[in-house]
Amino acid sequence: MRRLLGTMLALLLVASCGSSANDSGDIEGRPLLSEISRGVEALESRVGSGLEYFEISADLTGVTLILAEHEITSTGEEVATYATPYRWSDGVLSETGDSQTAEGETFFASEIDFDPNRIFSNIDRELDAPVIVDFVIQGAGSGGVTYDVSIANDLGGGLLVLLRGDGEILGVQAS
Repeated sequence: MRRLLGTMLALLLVASCGSSANDSGDIEGRPLLSEISRGVEALESRVGSGLEYFEISADLTGVTLILAEHEITSTGEEVATYATPYRWSDGVLSETGDSQTAEGETFFASEIDFDPNRIFSNIDRELDAPVIVDFVIQGAGSGGVTYDVSIANDLGGGLLVLLRGDGEILGVQAS
């Protein structure tokens, strides 16, 4: 009996170590990648489809969506662009701040194309137990999007890693 109990405890300990996926496929302790599409869907259901974004970022608790909104005159001339932040967390969409005038590259949700099963694979291969705190999608100057992640270390520093949608590392910058 004691041996059986010891074996069961050992198995439970092994099962609890390492990273594990939750019901939506996200890995515990990693940005909630599966929530990106849910957040986009919720925002586009509320505001309208085909929205432009400055940035969409997933962290450990949800997704921040920075919507690009254009002020157009009655003659069709664009006079200003605003960034409006929204937050998708625990199945709830909320506006998290006031709109601010902004400029920069934008993208459409239809341009997002990354493999959530591979996006961190090269980082995991190159670094020992990386602490990935966020995953960011931004508009690229040439059209399309860029992907980057912030990695923290226990000494207070970090890395910003630029990725392709398949997880290939394109560049690294210390932060």
